[in-house]
Amino acid sequence: MPDITGVAHVELSVRDLDRSVAWYCALLAARDVWRGSNDEYGIDACAIFEPNSKLVFAFTCHRKQIDDAFAPQRPGLDHVSFGVADRAALEDWVKHLDTLGIEHSPIQDNHQPPSVTFKDPDGIALEFSYPKR
Repeated sequence: MPDITGVAHVELSVRDLDRSVAWYCALLAARDVWRGSNDEYGIDACAIFEPNSKLVFAFTCHRKQIDDAFAPQRPGLDHVSFGVADRAALEDWVKHLDTLGIEHSPIQDNHQPPSVTFKDPDGIALEFSYPKR
């Protein structure tokens, strides 16, 4: 079987490209590294880069959108989980979310892995979590 080297990027469909890019850049201390459009597909897109983890997160804004809210119960994306090192790092992320005014759950120690959940501006489910050892 051929090898993969990791996840090349995660791409989310969003309602407002600029709003989502600004929100995720503030959340992750990432930078906007690429923008493009494709008139044939009717999309505008952007990629951001988080330098610590080297994560590339991308966003597509479809010019013709379906006006349904995100729902984890719908087949497709359930949520995106960002890995952190340990509980102290999870506590630091809680403080960062509070600083940004992002509503979130408390640290959920009864989950495996322990996590903090929250939503992006389009209601896409996100979490920070770390493996219990």
